[in-house]
Order: sequence, then C-alpha cells, then structure tokens
Amino acid sequence: MILITGATDGIGLETALQLARQGRALVLHGRNEEKVQRACATVKRAAPGAVLHTAHADLADLAAVARMADYLAAHLGKLDVLINNAGVYMAERRLSRDGFEVTLAVNHIAHFLLTALLLPLLKKSPDPRVVTVSSIAHQSGRIPFDDMNSERNFDAYHAYANSKLANALFARELARREAWLASNSLHPGVIDTKLLRTGFGASGVPIAEGARTSVFLATSAGAKGVSGKYFDHCTAVPPATLAEDQQLAQRLWAWTENAVRPWLAA
Repeated sequence: MILITGATDGIGLETALQLARQGRALVLHGRNEEKVQRACATVKRAAPGAVLHTAHADLADLAAVARMADYLAAHLGKLDVLINNAGVYMAERRLSRDGFEVTLAVNHIAHFLLTALLLPLLKKSPDPRVVTVSSIAHQSGRIPFDDMNSERNFDAYHAYANSKLANALFARELARREAWLASNSLHPGVIDTKLLRTGFGASGVPIAEGARTSVFLATSAGAKGVSGKYFDHCTAVPPATLAEDQQLAQRLWAWTENAVRPWLAA
C-alpha cells in the first residue's frame, strides 16, 4: 500500500497514475473529498483494476492531519510507502490554522507530523519506504530559526526554497533515526505543473518525467535498502552542503518536533 500526499493534481496525480498502472494499491490524499474523488476517477480510467483508497486533510491544519493519520491507522493493515509529495508556493505571506507560515506548514511541518504518526503502520511492512519530494530550489534555502514564520522578511521564493531544504534535511535525519526504513528525498525536475507556472512563471518538461524518481524510490528493487540520499533522475547525487549538515538536521528536527508536539501527544 502506497500513500501519496497531494495526489489530486500535478506530480502527485501523475505518480498515482504510474503506480496504478504497475498494479500498486494506493491511498490518494487531497485537501478535500471532492478533489480526491475526481483524482480516483482519473486513475480508474487509466487503470480500471486499480485498488484505491482515499484520505483527505488540509495540510495547513495539523489537527486534520492527525485525524487523517488516525483514520488510516484504523483502516489499513500496513503501509509500505509514504510519498510526501504535496507542496505549495505562496505568493504572499499567510499563516496556517496553527499559526505557521503556510509554505513551511504544508511543505514541511505537516509531512513531519504525518510521517511520525504513520511510523507504526510502516513498521508492519517488510520493505518500508518514505519518499519526500524536495526540489533543486533547496540549494538556495536556509533554516532561519530566528524567523521561521517569516515575520520580519517574507519572500515567496526564499520561503519555498527554505521549505525544500527542510524536506531534504528531514529525509536525511529520518534515515539516521529510523534505520529500519528507507528515507530519501528527491528533485522531481523542472516540471510543467501549476506550481511552476504560478510560482516561477515558467513551463517545464512533461509531467510524466516529474513522477519518475518518486516511482523509482517507492518501488524499485534498486532502491531497496538505500537511505539518507538525495536523488535526481533516479540517481543519488550530492545535495547542497547545508542539506548534509547533521547538526542542522537535528536542530530542525527538534524545532519541528516541538512545533507538532500537541498533535503527537493527542
């Protein structure tokens, strides 16, 4: 069973299509039930025999993320792969329901919480994997612990780049802490998605290419047992120097764990 966050459009939907064509059982996540059902219909047309489950939560609402995790724990026997794919690019500063800057809240904090809550399900798999979609933009990222909510200075691109660096650091630290699973991050490519057009005013390569590395890390025998790496074009490559900073990764982990503590303890 493979859970894909942000599976209702863009790279997430394409990832679902490619995995469904392989015969993989999937859980499609979206912001609301209507969007998820539309995605299910799209996948069913492409792969009529697909085994699909659904889950929905607004990732800018950590209580909703926790409720979704509880629902999945009650309805799934195990989880083989979690693909932390959902992402946003915010043109202006907004705060989440819980008071975090939305780019960081959705792209990093929500996925940290979801992964933590789903670890018991992943432990039931013989080959558990967590795949976190980062971006080449992580190379421009920083982790401003004195201004995590961009109160002093909000820049849309920097907020996005910072969140993508957080993704890479999270995947690396998860690999270090949980040696029983494979945790990797990736750059999907400069892909022709709504996020790219909205955030960067550019077009990219076909969306099918954007799902390739996620699908590889989720399913390939060649990725079995590989952990703590950053991938591009299905190949492990060196990330930015900051993404390999273990002290920074541990500090970010501690900061994020403290941020989500009320929902971890619930």
